[in-house]
Amino acid sequence: MEKKTFPFEIVISGMSGRFPESANLEEFRDNLFNGVDMVTEDDRRWKGEMFEMPHRMGKLKELDKFDAGFFGVHGKQTNTMDPRLRILLEVVHEAVLDAGVNPTSIRGSQTGVFIGAGGEEARFIWSQTEGSSGYITTGCSMSMFANRVSFNFDFKGPSFPIDTACSSGLLALQQAVLAMRGGLCDAAIVASVHTCIEPETTLQ
Repeated sequence: MEKKTFPFEIVISGMSGRFPESANLEEFRDNLFNGVDMVTEDDRRWKGEMFEMPHRMGKLKELDKFDAGFFGVHGKQTNTMDPRLRILLEVVHEAVLDAGVNPTSIRGSQTGVFIGAGGEEARFIWSQTEGSSGYITTGCSMSMFANRVSFNFDFKGPSFPIDTACSSGLLALQQAVLAMRGGLCDAAIVASVHTCIEPETTLQ
């Protein structure tokens, strides 16, 4: 089979992220270089005496914090929004800035959004605690993750989530490359996000 060649290169121009004990990539880098153990043993997430629960885990900082007004998200929507979706909106904005681009300058552009994610813990939790709400589906359904990013930033390219378990992020990157090479979009947002907010998830 003849190998196809393409007339242009694809580069990663901006990055952002959230990691255990690290609010951004710079803090994550410093923690790695300084030998900081980012997997800790405490009860910030759930009580350590819970039966069979792992005692050590990586925890994100300020998972409950989100500037809803900045992203134009209604307060009722925010209360039932999956924390992963909040994180996605934040890191996409930061990654675009990291690329040296004003987010408003690419509104309406043919930018694709490819999100690796899996599970819907928040949807289950909120449906049990919040009762009936017209915001749970749009705030917690994994199918909305990429669409919400596209909506907020007014991106017009392909927009969909990918769930292949541990390889979701890698496949999202592959799909973004194929979409750009195929002319479906001029640029792409690629992200992968995962959190464990339900104790039982850590037993799987």
